[in-house]
Amino acid sequence: MNNTVIPFSSPDAGEPEQLSLNEVELDRYNQLVSVLYRCLHENTGFTPFFEAFQQHFKALQGGIMAVTRNPQRIRYGWTFGHPEGFAQWYINSDLPERDEALTRFSNQPPRRFTSFLEGRSDLSILDMLSEESRAWTEQVNIGDSAGMLVSMDEECRIIFMANRQKQHGPYTHRELMQMNLLAPHIENAVTLHLKLYQTSSNNENLSLALNHVNKALVVINALGTVAQANDAARKIINHNSKLKLSSDGRLGSTDQQLARKISDAIAASIVNSHQGKLEPATLFVQGAEERAALNLTPLTAENPENNGVLVELFSFDNHDSADQEKLQRLFHCTPAEAAIAGELMKGLSSSEIAEERGISVHTARQHIKNLLAKNGYKKQTELVAMLVRALG
Repeated sequence: MNNTVIPFSSPDAGEPEQLSLNEVELDRYNQLVSVLYRCLHENTGFTPFFEAFQQHFKALQGGIMAVTRNPQRIRYGWTFGHPEGFAQWYINSDLPERDEALTRFSNQPPRRFTSFLEGRSDLSILDMLSEESRAWTEQVNIGDSAGMLVSMDEECRIIFMANRQKQHGPYTHRELMQMNLLAPHIENAVTLHLKLYQTSSNNENLSLALNHVNKALVVINALGTVAQANDAARKIINHNSKLKLSSDGRLGSTDQQLARKISDAIAASIVNSHQGKLEPATLFVQGAEERAALNLTPLTAENPENNGVLVELFSFDNHDSADQEKLQRLFHCTPAEAAIAGELMKGLSSSEIAEERGISVHTARQHIKNLLAKNGYKKQTELVAMLVRALG
């Protein structure tokens, strides 16, 4: 069998060492590069490359993620291999700020893969993690994690990372060398992909279309920035003391905690859009005289670069109560259930509703279960989104 010698710059040496790939390895490497660039031509996102990478390197889960610097949060990304609902939970948790893998790979020199164990089977990744990270790492049975810094700017660092289960052993030096051959191609593909997204966000026809709709709508592109916001949406944002459109084109808030919630919700919806999940999310903004509700729905398109998030904005007077008769009629519910629905429209949890109305938490939850069952919704997030849309 023939060998092909390719120079590779070792992380521990200034001079390139010689990496010898046999015919099978070279063929697989060429296939990976081909699949990676074909993702750009065929508008398929990175899913085909993730699948090929998973198979070749026995990777369990990971993705390409844009990570803000301070605090360390996920802004957008493409993921693979995670269980249902994990990405949304992770983005909205505090884990990104303390995730040792994100920190490690974000601080590496660009275009260079490394791993936690660096080929050593006598080490354990669990000894390198915090207690909180260690808990879910053990649960998923992760044995090693490899990654690279793809690119960075003043706001974000884009990283590629791939976790591997314990039974496959640590990523070997040879595997890391092969990944490093892919590194410049991954950087090129991600850079080109982001340019496609940025180009697709500049759409005058979209702006004209949104302004013909009476509802307040904002379209967020797959980079988490505002592609378009119609006049009705801008009016609500401008009149709300806590909402704002920032100079860098992002929907945010003057309140730091709320700004983080909005950013996290947008990031989770973007990830869901790449996975074809249309689960809505609703955020509530409480002001002195009025409150606003933001319904976020992932947008999926034939071309993944047109994926993103549709944000519907609703404004409510704090002194107005929900129309109980309308709630009963539209949602087929009793007066008691309609009262609970009205509280859900204010963004209250079941425990907060119980305290507000002087009932037990069990009773509040039972009313919510009834509302879900009567209207065919599986999740409370879907019910809340529809309540806001129906009466907003």
